[in-house]
Amino acid sequence: MGFKEEFKREMRNAKNDAAKEVDKYWAIDFKGHKIEIHNKMMEESLLVDGHIIASNIRQSIWSHIIPFTNLSGTFQSRDGKRHKVFVKIGGFVRLNITVKVNGQVILKEAMKLEFLPWANKEYIVPYLEQQIVEHQKIINTALPDDAFLVDENHPKLAPGLSDQLVSEGVTPFYTKRLLKLFMEQVENPTNQTRKATYEKIKDEKVISYFQELIELFAQEEKDEQKVQQEAIWLLEHAAHREVVKFALIILGCTNCENIKERLQMFALHEEFTGVALFALKNGTRNANETIYQIAKSVNGWGKIEAIDFLEASTEEIQHWLLTEGTINDVMNGYSSLACAVKGKLDIVLHEPEISKELYLGAGEIILGLLGDVPHQAIDEYEYAGQVLMRYIYHSKLHCRNLEEFYILTRIADYMNESLETWEERFAENWKPHERNAVNETIEEIAKKPIWVQQAMEILQSENQNNTKALAIALYFKLNITKLLFEKLKSEPDNLEYHIALVATKEQKVIEALVNSMEHLGSFENLSDMEQYKIISLLEALKEFEGTGLHFVGKCLRSGEPNCQYFALNTLEAQDKKHWQNPELIEIIQNIASKTKDKEISELAKRLIA
Repeated sequence: MGFKEEFKREMRNAKNDAAKEVDKYWAIDFKGHKIEIHNKMMEESLLVDGHIIASNIRQSIWSHIIPFTNLSGTFQSRDGKRHKVFVKIGGFVRLNITVKVNGQVILKEAMKLEFLPWANKEYIVPYLEQQIVEHQKIINTALPDDAFLVDENHPKLAPGLSDQLVSEGVTPFYTKRLLKLFMEQVENPTNQTRKATYEKIKDEKVISYFQELIELFAQEEKDEQKVQQEAIWLLEHAAHREVVKFALIILGCTNCENIKERLQMFALHEEFTGVALFALKNGTRNANETIYQIAKSVNGWGKIEAIDFLEASTEEIQHWLLTEGTINDVMNGYSSLACAVKGKLDIVLHEPEISKELYLGAGEIILGLLGDVPHQAIDEYEYAGQVLMRYIYHSKLHCRNLEEFYILTRIADYMNESLETWEERFAENWKPHERNAVNETIEEIAKKPIWVQQAMEILQSENQNNTKALAIALYFKLNITKLLFEKLKSEPDNLEYHIALVATKEQKVIEALVNSMEHLGSFENLSDMEQYKIISLLEALKEFEGTGLHFVGKCLRSGEPNCQYFALNTLEAQDKKHWQNPELIEIIQNIASKTKDKEISELAKRLIA
């Protein structure tokens, strides 16, 4: 998110904080009449017996440059006598109020405006503790500080995700300065020192400096009891999640056995699972069983964090890692490598026989390891060759349905790589006999006619998930082009059918898909799905020189940077003689001279050079 959006959010939060700080109310009894004064950011009001007799409504926040406001009005008492009320209220550092009735002072007060960052806000700890007391678990993942973080430019993210997106560290000396402030707070705990620490913590994401913080904190001479006292103070007064995380890391650098149960509570909210587990593992005894129970209780980013902290110290934990460890609400593949290594998948699969449960768990792990083609975690796995060979061996007994056979087709895709790739694999984590065994066994299992039968039954039916059936049809190179085009007529937005047709790499199919894009008009204001379809076709057209030039031209004229870039990329991949014509050259020249995108401009200039 850009600086402008960040600045707007900070200004909004500062304005809201100031409004809460100056929101003050006084009620005074005067001879049986109730006099009320209400001070707000944009209005001051004077009431007697519930009726407004004077008010000042501000048109702008800048009107506070004049620090004091005078309110005056009259009211009639029960005996018929009229009384004049005068109020003077305001100030910069202190909020002063003087109330007079008939010239007599009946109230005179002055209070310091401290603007403490935790004041007038809901604290996170009591909010979480209440859920645990009432439900024994976290049922609402929202946090009180969502109000400060979420707006039209900053969407709400799944708990724990924002920490995964941090890729940059903090500015030099930030962590040293923060730690210095905290140690000053420890030695002299006042509102001033606590405010300084709190405000500094809010400046950055804790995840971006936590390792440096741990290393620097270890070098400090400290009174652990005082450190814990102030870390707990921050924890209990935290209205911002980063303050909670900072406090948990500090506590984790001390002996925090006495707050072990409280740390478990934090670990159950997936925004805090990682830092809470650090505190448990680093600051308490025999934490692994606790981490195991937490890992079984969370399902999103918290589960992924928990598996990183968990040690497979028992057969039960090892079995859980292999059968349930990868299953989460984010993406099963994220924990696959950790589960394979910690669960000793290579050793388990070397048994002559394994249970169906272990077979299914191993399949999920392998799917995760295969991942997406650009980055496959399986190439980082030391026992990739052994594990795939043994898994395929057990598939001869356990592979019984399309879901399970689909995994074999994914393995077959992985095996179908260049000689250069296999030379690298043989040097790292494969042996030639493992590769041969995998290929031969998949071919043997694939001979069963049931796979083609089941795949076609699903594809020819309605209201069924076609993803794996499509993949199996492609594996067997079944001619389903006509069937897919018929399905696209009834489900034109089905991306799976489109991808499957593009994957045929047949010129007539690609041409038909290109023609089907005509209904999108001039390719302006495209949805993400429409852009994806167009880009996939542009990539496919690289193989068919001179084909679809009208389509390529529309992409260039569209004004959509992604469409323009991939259209230019397609032309660059082809021999110029197949597409060079005055109309296209003119469009490309126009793009080269007018686009603000440097990469697109350079690509266009290369094409017309």
